[in-house]
Amino acid sequence: MPGRGTRRVSPKERESERTCLGCRRRRPRAELIRIARDPGGASCFDLEGKLPGRGAWVCPLPACVDALGAGALGHVLRAPVRLAPPAERRRELAAVLGRRMANLLTIARRMRGVAAGPTGVRVALAAGRARLLLLAADTPPSAEASWAGIAPAVPLRRVQEAAALGALLGRGPVAVAAVTVEGLAGALLEAIDRWWAFGAISCDNNKLQPKIQRARGEAGAVAGGG
Repeated sequence: MPGRGTRRVSPKERESERTCLGCRRRRPRAELIRIARDPGGASCFDLEGKLPGRGAWVCPLPACVDALGAGALGHVLRAPVRLAPPAERRRELAAVLGRRMANLLTIARRMRGVAAGPTGVRVALAAGRARLLLLAADTPPSAEASWAGIAPAVPLRRVQEAAALGALLGRGPVAVAAVTVEGLAGALLEAIDRWWAFGAISCDNNKLQPKIQRARGEAGAVAGGG
């Protein structure tokens, strides 16, 4: 019998939990990152949880990712698996998170769920539609303090540089933007925080270039089509 004050964990909650292979703690599956085995036998991070086969789980923390062992991972996946060194794992995960962030921004743009530029952001804030503020990495600290003062209740995160952010939004350099779609804002906030945890700004810029180039191509096609 659970002691007084101890909350019972329902079967549904227990089923939704997984054990992190790094720290061995159980956490809700939504708070962990799935690891799968690719056809060549290498480990890969599966953010969407859609890759076939068995999966293992790890906290989105550098210490847990570093603590992964090939033996324990292979045991859970029930097959030998090649595991990259810790530094390479961090770079790989940062790249995967960077692509997820880029995809979410592109989806938000296509849904007309992003207000770009200072004027657009102020309009979104005045209308109560802003759910997340994005600030380019190359803007000065004073800009961050200013926007934080204007909208203290809206989460504010730095992302890639203005040129890259603008390209993903189908326009020129963008110093600040507001995401106005509730669900996308939450998913994007999570992706950005995890991206930063793995030093994504320093190691993922090259990985984002193909996505940025595609975004620029789309923007050019729209402009060319009138």
